[in-house]
Amino acid sequence: MRETARREVPLLAAGNMTAKQAARNLAHRLATDHKLVHVVYRNGARVPVRAWVEIATLAKSAVAYNASTLNRPREAGVTSVEVFDGLDCGWTSHQDPDKATRTLRTVEEEWPISHPPCRRGFGSRPDAEVP
Repeated sequence: MRETARREVPLLAAGNMTAKQAARNLAHRLATDHKLVHVVYRNGARVPVRAWVEIATLAKSAVAYNASTLNRPREAGVTSVEVFDGLDCGWTSHQDPDKATRTLRTVEEEWPISHPPCRRGFGSRPDAEVP
């Protein structure tokens, strides 16, 4: 099941469909081909496969989008970006005390998302230098 998800999620998210459409298709395949109804986490929590696939697909597409967003300033020689994120969202995880939104980071500090489903975005800042 995990191998199917690892193989399929990037392919589905890159097709001519939204991440939610890709998630719906993958959830259907996992339910049909693998008879998977729930994903069980280490802590015993049982999550419906459709919810799990939707979060995984949205996270993968956000990582890909933000990685490509950071590539452009890097290619243009711009070293700084401004981070746009939720007010309580930390840089490396939701609980990280280093809050991300409205901060300046270098393109090399790349951390595309801090958690699924993260709303993080980046804006090129050729006028600014990270201290």
